[in-house]
Amino acid sequence: MVDPIEKQWEENSKAYAELIGGEGTPHHQHILNPCVEKLLGDVSGKNLLDAGCGEGYLSRYYTEKGALVTGVDISGKLIEMCKSQSPGNVKYNVGNICDLDFIEDETFDLILCNLVLLNIPCFDDALKEFYRVLRFEGGLIFSIVHPAFNFYGPGKWEMGERDPETRRRTGLFFKADQYFEEKEYQGIWQTREGEKFPQPISFFHRTLSTYVNAVSEAGLKIVRIEEPRPMTEDKFFDRENRIPFFLVVKARKSFGSTT
Repeated sequence: MVDPIEKQWEENSKAYAELIGGEGTPHHQHILNPCVEKLLGDVSGKNLLDAGCGEGYLSRYYTEKGALVTGVDISGKLIEMCKSQSPGNVKYNVGNICDLDFIEDETFDLILCNLVLLNIPCFDDALKEFYRVLRFEGGLIFSIVHPAFNFYGPGKWEMGERDPETRRRTGLFFKADQYFEEKEYQGIWQTREGEKFPQPISFFHRTLSTYVNAVSEAGLKIVRIEEPRPMTEDKFFDRENRIPFFLVVKARKSFGSTT
């Protein structure tokens, strides 16, 4: 039986790669990626796992920064794209981050899991696997869409007219309901040209406390939480300057941690 999450990303692989465009969307470039890079710190010479690497633009970026990168993704088509675009010293594997049985214990100094945990049903298992493959004093940095303002889940913006300058509709206010109802939602993304992705994408809404407690229960210690704001004054990001779009967490596998 084909994993439904795998099927989604296999069929959406081409559209997703085109949306990412080799460098991420404007939201990645101007909000998320600078925060992630700050929390990762100096990656030179470190073994880094890009867990849910997609088409590999972050794997390539951190390889250029001197990291020894291994990328893992559930989509074979995305991994093929990674291999075709990356230098030969990046290792890529088709695999499920909830079961990294092909990776030995205590292999990585750093794990980056960028906008992936909200798209999988087994995130507790993923965190346990991250703990297992991290070396002691190793760091996990993961990002998600902010659970309290999750427009892929129970929330949404009430929109006004389209701004002719930014070509985005003005956000009047954000409304949310049923925050405590943790369940799967599905949404259809669009390409940069406005065409719909072939398949809807699953998003698993969870509360902030569920995420934080799961990290602790996996044996990891949270050392930093960030709600990054845009690194630009561009009016395009008016909504993202009013409420946080992303939540980024840094955790560490320290001596004395338990599973």
